[in-house]
Amino acid sequence: MYLRVRSEVLDLLISWVVLSFSFAVFMSSSLERLPLSIAYSSVGVGSAFILHELAHRQVAKAYDLEARYRAWYLGLLVTLAIALINAAVKLPILFAAPGAVVIYGYWGHVNPIAELRVAESGPLTNIAVGVATWVILLAIPPTPILTDMLYYVMRINSWIAFFNLLPLPPLDGFKILKRSPIEWVLMFIVSLVVMRLAI
Repeated sequence: MYLRVRSEVLDLLISWVVLSFSFAVFMSSSLERLPLSIAYSSVGVGSAFILHELAHRQVAKAYDLEARYRAWYLGLLVTLAIALINAAVKLPILFAAPGAVVIYGYWGHVNPIAELRVAESGPLTNIAVGVATWVILLAIPPTPILTDMLYYVMRINSWIAFFNLLPLPPLDGFKILKRSPIEWVLMFIVSLVVMRLAI
């Protein structure tokens, strides 16, 4: 049990580091600003990726399912390689394939409602964080460091929500559309609105 938890934490940390660097390179206006961008991106990815995966995990456990995050190391290598190329020639490309929460049902069966709620929990968390950040940005006076960091949080959360809601396997959007097309349409529209607010 201890080794499994330690492995999961390590997978999350490695994925967090790689994604933070990838988003920082993509969002940084120049190499000179890259260190600051990495700091902002680390907070943004922490609020988006980590909370997204933990939401999947905790909702799965609420349905008495076994769940743990597993990094996809080939995907992380490709993510890192594209980020390094992006840093060198500034391509408008963002690729992120860090891994996913793997869910195990008893006797190999996962209840369809449980599958739907688990799939929804990740993007809904990102949407909630994105909207909350937008409200905070409206409520506080602009300050260079805090405002920039909050924009990173909002943009990364909105991007992860939108991307994960695409109706393509193995993304959350495919599972949601399969189980509840109406809920998928509503969530996808909301994710587009949040993305628009983040621009």
